Amino acid sequence: MPLKSEDGFSLVEVVAVLVIIAIISAVIISKSGSFSTSTDLFSQTEILKTHLRYAQTMGMSGTTTDGIFGIKCDTSYYWMFKGIDSDTNIVSLPDDQRYNTNNDGKLDLGKKKIDIASDFKLYFDQRGIPYTAYTDETTNTPLAADFSIILRPVGEASPTETITITQHTGFIP
Repeated sequence: MPLKSEDGFSLVEVVAVLVIIAIISAVIISKSGSFSTSTDLFSQTEILKTHLRYAQTMGMSGTTTDGIFGIKCDTSYYWMFKGIDSDTNIVSLPDDQRYNTNNDGKLDLGKKKIDIASDFKLYFDQRGIPYTAYTDETTNTPLAADFSIILRPVGEASPTETITITQHTGFIP
């Protein structure tokens, strides 16, 4: 006596599989949004590190206070400067002009989709040593401790990335 053959799936089985696929898709889509944010944050952190290293390298190419370079951030913009006046001697940073919304050399943090936790101003002398204030070779304020810059996505509390500048050497890992 032949066994009864039932071909295909029941409606309940098809609906169950579709529900499982929908749940997995929702999880993947929600994770991809935060992945993009953390990826953007990581890449912008690396770009800021590169800009800090560039300012340090430019400072190391000089021999006097005219050769001092630095980076200033006012939590809306950041920019590189030459000399001791950080607001008038702005120098364009390489390969990042799409964020220079006002054509003044200042890079817009909102366009970069990052927030920086606090204002800062760093100077680098001809030996690459970082300072928080610099008037001349004898009147300056070296970092009192390692200096940290905390970045996060615009309008978010987390995730965060931290850039640390070593006190005496200016090393930026």
